[in-house]
Amino acid sequence: MILHIVSKSPFTHDALERCRAALAPDDAILLIEDGVLALATPTRFLDAVKAHSVYILLADAQARGLDLPASVRSVDYTGFVDLVATFDKSVSWF
Repeated sequence: MILHIVSKSPFTHDALERCRAALAPDDAILLIEDGVLALATPTRFLDAVKAHSVYILLADAQARGLDLPASVRSVDYTGFVDLVATFDKSVSWF
């Protein structure tokens, strides 16, 4: 089980695309920093990762004025740490 942490905007970088290509069935995605901008087109993004758990750092989404779809779980900084501790490994995509 790997937690994939994406911090770059999907509109200016290919980090999210590279992440999606590497996902295994038990993996999850955490969007942070400009990675949360994937939710600017939520249907397209969520359809692409529908078999995976998706988390978002709430403070980053709020700072960018994004609404959270019901299927995305928000976490605070403590939740971020908990996720990293829960998964066997974490990979940062930037």
